[in-house]
Amino acid sequence: MKRILAGALAAVLLLACGDGSESKPRGRVLLIGIDGATPRVTGPLQREGRLPTLSRLAREGASGPLRSVPPLISPPLWTSIATGKLRAKHGIDNFAHKSEDGVQRLLDSTDRKSHALWNIASDRGLRVAVVNWWNTFPPERINGVMVSDHVVPSEIEGRIKMTKAAAEAPAPILYPPEWETRVAQILTDGVPLTDRVNPFHAEAELPSWVKRVNRKGLARRFAEDDAIARIALTIEAETRPDLLMVFLPGIDRISHSLWGVLEPAEEYPKYLQPTPETRKVGQDALYGYYEYTDALIEKLIEPYGENDLVLVVSDHGFEAGVGLIFLTGTHNSQKALHGVLYARGPGIPAGTQATDTSINDITPTILAWLGLPRANDMDGKPASFLQNVPEKSIATYDTTPIERITGDASGAEDTILEQLRALGYIE
Repeated sequence: MKRILAGALAAVLLLACGDGSESKPRGRVLLIGIDGATPRVTGPLQREGRLPTLSRLAREGASGPLRSVPPLISPPLWTSIATGKLRAKHGIDNFAHKSEDGVQRLLDSTDRKSHALWNIASDRGLRVAVVNWWNTFPPERINGVMVSDHVVPSEIEGRIKMTKAAAEAPAPILYPPEWETRVAQILTDGVPLTDRVNPFHAEAELPSWVKRVNRKGLARRFAEDDAIARIALTIEAETRPDLLMVFLPGIDRISHSLWGVLEPAEEYPKYLQPTPETRKVGQDALYGYYEYTDALIEKLIEPYGENDLVLVVSDHGFEAGVGLIFLTGTHNSQKALHGVLYARGPGIPAGTQATDTSINDITPTILAWLGLPRANDMDGKPASFLQNVPEKSIATYDTTPIERITGDASGAEDTILEQLRALGYIE
């Protein structure tokens, strides 16, 4: 009888733990990307008590700089975060390529050669949601919802509506199609998530290089990040995904224009040197955007409890530099190498200082936390702050087809290219 009971107990334990590929995760995973957030800003603001959400995540888990991989170009970096691989393996190496006839073509999901975290999780039966991640157009058929990075630019151009007078409808920009009308409604309606005042609507005088037309663009970033967060929260509430990935681009866009207010005047030519008054207004606006992002993160993590894993990461920092005459922030050298990392959840000791984590480690860390093996063809490894997780590995996850919702252009390409030119990313 004892032998039978022991065998039954072993069977129960085996079902509960498994070999890592069949076991249920201990909770759900939320991965928030905040483009271009730097420790040079988050550190001082946390010490002043101005980023309460990030400070709480740091107290309850691990935090520190997240080491990037030059060249510091967002699409390959965010794809490395989502795949655990360097750009030579995943295939996304820039924003766009020129075709033989000299036309700029955006790199998109069809250029990615490796499975991303959402493919891996979907293949193992987990429910997944992806909102606005870099290079997710055309959207992929996953076990859940994918809102591609062409949705918000499409809304700006009035093309999110699925009825169009033109003979040819634009290609799908999210999956599954039944979410199209729902997302269109979220983008055009709804109450903002926070009561923060948009600093770029104020009358206070910003530095002279922030031209009026650029000020309007900066104000729009405020609304865009809010819309992205509202879409993510709606999907979370209605589908309860095991893995939710959300990308907020605003800090990067704001920093390109305003970074000069944080640097010594001698770093810039005369026409890019702020007055004491406009330096103060610019600093308030930039710091205010970090505080606004912190408030959005608070809303995004509200549905996640103590048994869930929450990560907030950025791909690089910022440094002084001049681009396109009026841009005062760049990320070209080692000075901008580090983004930020915050991680909270079971297996992460409270108050841990994370000092040796790379962008390539994020996907392996999430896989390990979920009980899934790291792939040997990944360039990253589970982060050292993650404890009591056995190391498992397989050769590769790139063994199943990636199904994309194919079609022609989304209709947002010109808007995205225009935005990238305005930031000096492409010619």
